[in-house]
Amino acid sequence: MALFSVDSKEAVVSRTIRDEPPTHFELRIKSFSLLLESSLERYDSGNFEAGGYKWKLCLYPKGNKDVNGEEGHISLYLEILETDSLSPGWEVHALFRFFVLDQRRDKYLTLQDANGKARRFRASKTQSGFDRLISLNEFNDPTNGYVVKDTCVFGAEVFVQKESVAGKGECLLITAGPVSCNHTWKIKKFSELVGESHFSEVFTASGHKWRVNVWPKGNAEEKGKNLSLFLELNDSTTLPPGRGVYVEAQLRVVDQVNGKHMERKLQKWFNNSTNVWGWGSFLFLDSLRDQSEGFLVKDVCIIEAHLLIIGAIEKQGQKSE
Repeated sequence: MALFSVDSKEAVVSRTIRDEPPTHFELRIKSFSLLLESSLERYDSGNFEAGGYKWKLCLYPKGNKDVNGEEGHISLYLEILETDSLSPGWEVHALFRFFVLDQRRDKYLTLQDANGKARRFRASKTQSGFDRLISLNEFNDPTNGYVVKDTCVFGAEVFVQKESVAGKGECLLITAGPVSCNHTWKIKKFSELVGESHFSEVFTASGHKWRVNVWPKGNAEEKGKNLSLFLELNDSTTLPPGRGVYVEAQLRVVDQVNGKHMERKLQKWFNNSTNVWGWGSFLFLDSLRDQSEGFLVKDVCIIEAHLLIIGAIEKQGQKSE
């Protein structure tokens, strides 16, 4: 016969007795009284495997104060581990049971959701369990046999019922450190450049090819007013559909005299439809030509591209297992 108790507003706990030990994991704690007296609020067990996934138990011997703010109960949770390798939007539905050994009768108090419904684990909620698994008064009562010679035993069984990837999503992977690449473009005889637009040499950063595009006299409505400067993903046509590259970068025109460089930062996704980003009004032409400002020295202009962070994004289709 099953007994029921209220764990929280969302869960009713079914309590049954059985002879068989837990199938997947058992946690034995010695000197339980010292654990209660210590400042340790939470204990994480070692890892164990069930249903093709790695798990651990998270035990709050004096109760999880962050959840219900009440002492007097033991809180116990199941947490899924090693989820980095799972697809974006992953969900694992698992039915689990917790156990407390009655050492005097050699039987297990078994606790689980009364409705038998599986709990859902996902990236935003990797942990689930019971805020009030059992009261400390009941647990420490010697007639119940849960604590004998200051030793107690907890256990867990986990049965995965369903695995899925919900809808469509994206996978973002940062593939470089905080400084990915520095590229310097030294343009000689700048005032003699022929043509409206000029490109730097192609350079490679994080496996992709890039180049800087300068318009010495400005492009579009900025023509005759500002120098225009852009960063271009040179191999964007090789990206598969739905794939993009994220960049945080600085473009800079170097002040060769005073060290007061003109620079701007960009944060942008580059893909096969948007492969260029920058500023039409990067630097006033009057400032560029003013010798005292140091942007043009002996008819040499120095442009730097500083790629700070590079990541890749790949859209994931719907998947269900």
